[in-house]
This record gives sequence, C-alpha cells and structure tokens, in this order.
Amino acid sequence: MAKTVDARAVAGTLYDALVGTALDQLRDVAPKLKGVAGRDAVAQVETALSPQTLPQVRNFLLGLAKEGILDQIDAVVTAFAASASSGAAQALDASVVSAVELSAEQQASVSADLRKRYGEVAVNFSVDPSLIGGLIIRVGDQVLDNSLRSRLGALQRNMLAG
Repeated sequence: MAKTVDARAVAGTLYDALVGTALDQLRDVAPKLKGVAGRDAVAQVETALSPQTLPQVRNFLLGLAKEGILDQIDAVVTAFAASASSGAAQALDASVVSAVELSAEQQASVSADLRKRYGEVAVNFSVDPSLIGGLIIRVGDQVLDNSLRSRLGALQRNMLAG
C-alpha cells in the first residue's frame, strides 16, 4: 500500500535540521576565531574547524577570512540565529471556506487538525453559501474540496457521461 507524504513537512524537517546544524557549528567555532585576522586567518579557520563541519559553513567562514571581516563573526552568528528562528516560526497560510459560519469550537477543531498535519498554520475562515455544505480547505498549494457543490457537480458529470 502506497503512503502519502506531506512533502512540505518532510522538507521543512530537513531544512530545520540543516539550519540548526549550521548554526550550532558557527556558535561552536566563533569563540575559537576571536581576534583572528591578517594573512594567517584562512589557515587559522581551517585549524579551528572540525572534520564534521558542513562544507557550506567551512566555505562561509573561509570567505569571511579572505575578505578580512572575520572579526564580525559574532554579529553574523547572532543575525543568522535570528533569521533561522523567524524562518522556523513562519506559519503557512490556510484558507477554510464553509457554507455556513463555523462555531468557535468547529474553527478550533479545524485549526488543530491543520496544525497537526502542517505545523504552524495561520488559518483564515470565510463563508460562501454557494457551497451548499462542506468545506474547501487551501494550505499552500494544496486544496481539499469537500463541498456539497463539488460533490453534486461530480455526480452530474458522472450521470451525463454514463
């Protein structure tokens, strides 16, 4: 039996792991590079790094050393940490359209289900009486149309085709 996977959630997990690892490595090496400057900076960066350092972190630090701005490593690490935390907390936008106004309890239930599936989600609820019944849920580029209007349309197409 084939499994369905939420690619965005899986990719988000990988992204978080890579960014977290890079941030940890930058934080670990920053104290070792305090006061490093001059022509020896590149060699000192190579010496300070462990063999497990991500190539992107290594290249980034070598670039700072070559540009002579390694003394800015603390500010860079702080800015990267802020950027990483704001990116991780960024919510997906979700739209829930219903045929009738949902109660606060129903909205909370739908929001909880979406958070369970997608992580942090900013949900916007609206009403479209033409749906007759059911919901249309959009999260990112995914759409779940479980409206009565859609079901009746599908039934009509099947009857006309058959």
